This record gives sequence, C-alpha cells and structure tokens, in this order.
Amino acid sequence: MAEKQRIVIVGSSIAGVSAAEGARKQDAEADILLLSQEPFLPYYRLRICEVLDHPETAPQLTLHPPEWYDDLRLRRLQGTVTGVEPAASRVRLADGTCQEYSSLVICTGSQSFVPPIPGIQRPGVHTLWLMQNALELAKVIARSRSIIVIGGGLLGLEAAYHARRAGLQTTIIEKAPLLLANQLDEAGSALFCRRVQSLGIRVETGADILAVTGRDDAPESPARGVRLADGRCLEADMILVSIGVKANMGFLEGSGIRTERRILTDTCMQTNVPGIYAAGDVAQPDGYWFGLWPVSRQQGLVAGSNAAGGKAEFAMNIPPYMINTMETRVAVQGDKGLSEAPGYSLDISLDEERGHYRKLVYRNGILSGFMLVGDTSEFVKLQQAMGKPTASLVGA
Repeated sequence: MAEKQRIVIVGSSIAGVSAAEGARKQDAEADILLLSQEPFLPYYRLRICEVLDHPETAPQLTLHPPEWYDDLRLRRLQGTVTGVEPAASRVRLADGTCQEYSSLVICTGSQSFVPPIPGIQRPGVHTLWLMQNALELAKVIARSRSIIVIGGGLLGLEAAYHARRAGLQTTIIEKAPLLLANQLDEAGSALFCRRVQSLGIRVETGADILAVTGRDDAPESPARGVRLADGRCLEADMILVSIGVKANMGFLEGSGIRTERRILTDTCMQTNVPGIYAAGDVAQPDGYWFGLWPVSRQQGLVAGSNAAGGKAEFAMNIPPYMINTMETRVAVQGDKGLSEAPGYSLDISLDEERGHYRKLVYRNGILSGFMLVGDTSEFVKLQQAMGKPTASLVGA
C-alpha cells in the first residue's frame, strides 16, 4: 500500500484554506496540515473593519466553522515558520520543531508596509491587517477623539469610514493626487472624493508626509500628528498607516526558492523547487500579481490540487475591481480609457446630484472597459458585453 502524501500548507487566509480544500478534493487520503501564525480560525479579511465597530462580532467573520475542517480531515496547528529546507523536505518552526512534507504550499500572504518616515515607530501609530490589529485598534478608537489615516486605498478608506462612524475627527492623507488613482480616472475619483468628504471626513491628496510628530522630540514620545512637505502640521490622537503591503517571505532565505518582490511561480503555482507551490498575495505567477480575494482563492485551489498530484492551471484572467465603502459602490473592469489610440471612443455620463458616474471605453466599436461609481446596477450587463460591439448594449 502506497504511503500517504503529507501536504503542509503554510498560511491560513483564503489562499491557504482553499489550498487545503483543493488538496483534499484531489487526494481523499492525504495527511493535510494547515499551519497558521494566528490563534484565530481563518476569517474573511475583507470584512475586518467591521470589528472596529463591534469587536464582539469577530467570530462571525470566520470562513468556516471548526466542523468544516474536521469533516475534511484537515489538521490545524498554530506556529510560525522560520525556514524551509527543501533538501530535507521540512519546514522549521519558531518553537524549534520541524514539520516534514511530501509537498509544500506557501500561502503566507502579506503584512502592512510601514515606510521609513521619521517618527513612524512612535507609540500611537498603528497598522491594520490581522484580526489582532483590528481588536487592538477598536480599543484605541473607543478612547480617541481624532485619527489620521495615512493611505487612501480600500483598507484605509474602510478604516476611516468606521472611525468617523465612531465619532472621531477623521483625516485621510494620500500621497497620490487622487483617491483610488489606480482604479479611477480624474472625474470618477473627484466624485468619489466628494462622497467621502460629505461624510465629514477630511481628505488631503497629493500630500507628502515628512515626519510623524510627537509630544516632544524624544522618539518614544507618543504620536500626536504629522508634518507635511508643504509645512503644515496636522494633529490627531492616533495614526493608522495603510499605504500598502509587502509579501511575507523572509523565512525563505537560503531555501533556493526564487523570489523577486514575491515568490515566482508558473501557472500551475509551482515554484522553481519541485514539490513546492505558492498561492495568494505571496505568489507571482508568470510575473503577474493581483492582490485580490477571488484570485487568491483560485490560486489556492490550483496549488493545493497540484500539490496533491493534480494537473490544474491558474487562468490569468484579471477580475473586476469592486468596492463597497463610504456608503457608495465602485466597479471597474478592463481598459480605463486613459490613453487615446486609433479607434478610441468614450461614452461618459455624470450625475453630480445623485453621485453617479458611468464611463464606457470602446476600441474600434468594441467595449473594452467600463467604470461605474455610485450606481453599479449595470455591472453584470456590462461585464457580459465586454469584447462585443456597441450594439450589444442597445436595449439590454
């Protein structure tokens, strides 16, 4: 009788959980171990800001109940991986133990990027990425009156929204000239920004932070604001840094696994080391990185299945960008129409009063992209019309 496969999955966000699911579907008998650095059951990270309002609801964000893992016969173990030894087919943990594997899936995700701004390490400067961050931040918000959020991405926007709902004077500082500059054009961003401001949130775009200031010059003095490049000083009781993430892969040093900013894989999610796969935020298949929840889930399923002997392949389709925050919605897919070309045309409508913006992008009469702010009810229709001529939208 053949020996059971031993599949070790490092990381328990959506990519790791999906990898375990994919491995079990491929091999009903494999020994599957899910290693997690966190003490919590895997949770829905996209809803983590809800914990800022109601910390007691944290358990409701779990992806699956404990019984789900039992039913799939998935073993869970809390531990921090400090090294990978491909020659010995094992991973080292911080407690000095090792876990051997026949195949390994790395789904360690990301961590908040904290820029080297003078004073950024002061007490009172926070990040938000893990459940523990959210639980701690909820306590700080409850005793604060004002907050500065550095970064205008989705997580920063959501945190700012929940802080404002809690009654804090809230300021968003964004270095780019626009909010959601990677997703929206100037008109769409301006409309979205006005929506944010209508909720009583101050927005500073094109703002470069020179330093985080404190009560005094001592580095251990608690943060009390920021100093901007234009000379202004903005004050707040607390500061949240939310300007992006970096991959969790420091433990790979000396492993021989090829990395750039993330772990390099092929479309089967396999690294350059046979039997070792990667998925989710930490992975970069064929040079692409997406940083999106549904993509991480798909990559996890592929990596887990292949780690168990499957032949799956990750489809390199870029999903739409969709958010629901600041009491409005945004949906963007395909060409944003920011550069003109032969055969280029736009269909744009703006309703300032209702806060709606609609932009359709055509190349040679073919719908190649769209942008919706406020009213996203056409999303499905437009998605179905992508790659089709203009006439496909008439009467739809």
